[in-house]
Amino acid sequence: MRKPAEVRALEHKPEIVLDNKDREIINILTINSRTPLSQIAKFLKTSTEVVTYRYNNLRKQNIITDVFTVLDPKVLGIHRYAIYLQFHALSQEKMQQIIHDLLQHPPINWVIETGGKWELILMFSTLYEDKYDSLLESIITPLKEYINDSMVTIVKNFVHTSQRYIRDLKRKEVYTKSIRFPYDKELTSKKQEQYQIDEKDVILLKELHEDSRISLTDLGKKLNISYDTVDYRIKKMIGAGIIKGFILRLNYHLLNFQYTSILIKLRTVSQKRKQEFLQFLYADERFYALMDQIGIWDLSLMMFFVNAKDLRDFLMLIKEKFNDVLHAYESVIHFDQYYYTHLCDGVVEELLAKIQETKKPQLTKI
Repeated sequence: MRKPAEVRALEHKPEIVLDNKDREIINILTINSRTPLSQIAKFLKTSTEVVTYRYNNLRKQNIITDVFTVLDPKVLGIHRYAIYLQFHALSQEKMQQIIHDLLQHPPINWVIETGGKWELILMFSTLYEDKYDSLLESIITPLKEYINDSMVTIVKNFVHTSQRYIRDLKRKEVYTKSIRFPYDKELTSKKQEQYQIDEKDVILLKELHEDSRISLTDLGKKLNISYDTVDYRIKKMIGAGIIKGFILRLNYHLLNFQYTSILIKLRTVSQKRKQEFLQFLYADERFYALMDQIGIWDLSLMMFFVNAKDLRDFLMLIKEKFNDVLHAYESVIHFDQYYYTHLCDGVVEELLAKIQETKKPQLTKI
């Protein structure tokens, strides 16, 4: 089974040609990756078999690497920490061994090889802030002899959208008269509801997070509950803000995109001005994700550029429009991503243990 969110460059890169139908399939699944292929076929005025063949071919070619569910770890009480590492001179073999060893840590939920000042970015997660020191030490200590410099940030918030690699994609409104996007009513509702998850919800989230297209029937079989109960639980978790959407991930290497983080230090400005800056970033079709951090850098902005000039033009644009907001920035190019998940094994174990703990009968003091 492939690791969630693994995006690797191929040794021999094939020539990729996407026609209009492939682009439409990608675009619709970018909006909601649970959309039935039969509805896409109806919109394209073709058969479900044709769309299924094309979708499977996009997966087989590794153009679509995976389809997953976006979760909000904050709502689940998860604390996240990003580690930026720079090493002394290392062979590629040694770097691969380090990455392999890091992937064995249950609390780690992101590992990506990068270029620039930082060579590797990790993220680890836990329900308990008081575990921070011990978890960080367990990750860093085996690497100390290789580390030249490091930086750790607290991730306050993570805004995550589906990649808009293909420029000028159609907006959701174009499709709404023809396609009923799954759970659209719940996802677009501004009403927030309380919902207490149980063990089955944790397993459901893990399965749905790693494969957003898994059927309700298959989820029901895995959890030994009915189709309707699975549907109900998903709706309740959307309403509680735990589930934020269903998206896909494309292989940026195959599509000739440069995946880049821009680390940003902000000036002291009004909250209104900061929000204007953030909304400008979210509206840019190159935008993918943003980490709001506590540390040396305030933001880590993740975007996809077609080349170095595209990156330069973007930096010039935000400097021109938001010179009063930007204090400093540094760009980090991303290479191979080995792992990314909202629910690492360590957090799943903590959630299940916490739920079990709440079920224990409370002793009454006499």
